[in-house]
Amino acid sequence: MRVLQLISSKGLFGAERVVLELSKGLQQTRDCHPIVGIIKNEYNPHVETVDEARADNIDTVIFPCRSQFDLSVISSIRAFIRDKKIDVVHCHGYKSNFYGLLASKGNIATVTTNHNWLKSHWKLKIYCFLDSLWIRYFGRIVAVSEGVKEDMLNYRVPEKKITVIDNGIDLSRFNREISTEKVRREFGLNGNFKVIGTIGSLGHEKAHSNLLKAAKGVIETDKSVRFLIVGDGPLREYLMEEAFTLGIENHVVFAGYRKDIPELLSLMDIFVLPSIKEGLPMVLLEAMAAKKPVVATRVGAVPKVITHNVSGLLIEPGNINELKKSIIELISNNSKAVQLSLVGYQKVKENFSSEVMAGEYISLYNELVH
Repeated sequence: MRVLQLISSKGLFGAERVVLELSKGLQQTRDCHPIVGIIKNEYNPHVETVDEARADNIDTVIFPCRSQFDLSVISSIRAFIRDKKIDVVHCHGYKSNFYGLLASKGNIATVTTNHNWLKSHWKLKIYCFLDSLWIRYFGRIVAVSEGVKEDMLNYRVPEKKITVIDNGIDLSRFNREISTEKVRREFGLNGNFKVIGTIGSLGHEKAHSNLLKAAKGVIETDKSVRFLIVGDGPLREYLMEEAFTLGIENHVVFAGYRKDIPELLSLMDIFVLPSIKEGLPMVLLEAMAAKKPVVATRVGAVPKVITHNVSGLLIEPGNINELKKSIIELISNNSKAVQLSLVGYQKVKENFSSEVMAGEYISLYNELVH
């Protein structure tokens, strides 16, 4: 079975990681031949996902897109589907949904995965509304969490078409000896510093501002703490200014966009997910696979992954005081931090592997193809 995994990418973020992990998992089954397809927006070109796929020996294809609305993309995808005898077109995101659906012409099986509709801007709200109209024409719609499913039901997307499939990751990326010397030198973080880290695009939903406010309180109790914020996005300058205003700029490192996630996670003593909206965040699974104690907000499918005080610490989104106390608790109680990290690792290993995810998607593809 030949499956085109289609995405319009703006970098290597959560949805792109799902595409890569799913493609690796599908390829290992030998029942499926995944091809990672990128809609390359010439006005904002990003092909990191293709580079990563090629490094894993996964076939790739790039569909150039010259403008916000380029009808030639449809014919390019349609020709590829025909020439490569694609059995399933699996789309990720509103732009690939639009082009992929029109290219398929209803002649082959179609699947779309909704990773999370973001609505922090009026333009994004319009995209969500439009996406809710055309995804109902897909053969099957996958939600990465019950929360994402509920969101679609609120837009009157037919429930009978929706299936919830959890994200999964390849644990072998983290089950190896990783040296942190290079990144420690790069960021000026010696071995005496306790590193509290987070990874994600710097947008409103990720709530980095709440983390910075909590960080101020943590630093007041322990001057050896450093906060590592990995990622880029529209709020970067604002957040850097906020760190300066809070007087903690010398304790916060803004690392920008990075590919070396296993190395950065290995550097961290505690991982924090302060988001106010999520689906099932890949970076959370990655942190737990790296055996890091986690503090995360009760949003999306996070409580499905983390049991409070068992496999991590859960807090209410937006509760800065609770976030501060939870971080301090793990800093001061190393044995608890270690215990949480070990249980968290086991939870991801048993329930959120790329093999489990790939198996569920193959079952879905088979239902549509046969």
